[in-house]
Amino acid sequence: MCPALAYAKPLGSVEISDARLRLPLPRHPSTLGFMTLRSSEDMRLVGVKTAAAKAVSFQRMTREDSELRVEPADAIDLPAGRFVALAIGPGQHHLLLKSINTELRVGSMVRMVATVRRVRDGIKQLVRFKARVESPRGYRASEDNDADH
Repeated sequence: MCPALAYAKPLGSVEISDARLRLPLPRHPSTLGFMTLRSSEDMRLVGVKTAAAKAVSFQRMTREDSELRVEPADAIDLPAGRFVALAIGPGQHHLLLKSINTELRVGSMVRMVATVRRVRDGIKQLVRFKARVESPRGYRASEDNDADH
């Protein structure tokens, strides 16, 4: 842990709610994550870690004409007092968990840690939270077998 994190005075509060991960599809080593954040002062979400995946990154979905694109993002702004939802859709950010190294099951809770940085002075803070694993919408186990045909 960085000494600045260990001895810094607590920053404004950052609330994380409705944190969830999609159950990875069979034989897929990655999945998506979503949540809602609210900060009491201007902050930036600059990182997320979990023991369940080798890496977690931010992505932003954009629309160019009729084509949807997913682009990497370095951080996510958390304006004071506003709810920021990580979701799927044009203009939205979400998490990408890569190289999942544990079996995730629907209903299980995954421990995660978010790193936020205060905009005015760059001081960082860790926020611990849990994300619930959910089934992807419209996915049924039998569909996986059909995809191989």
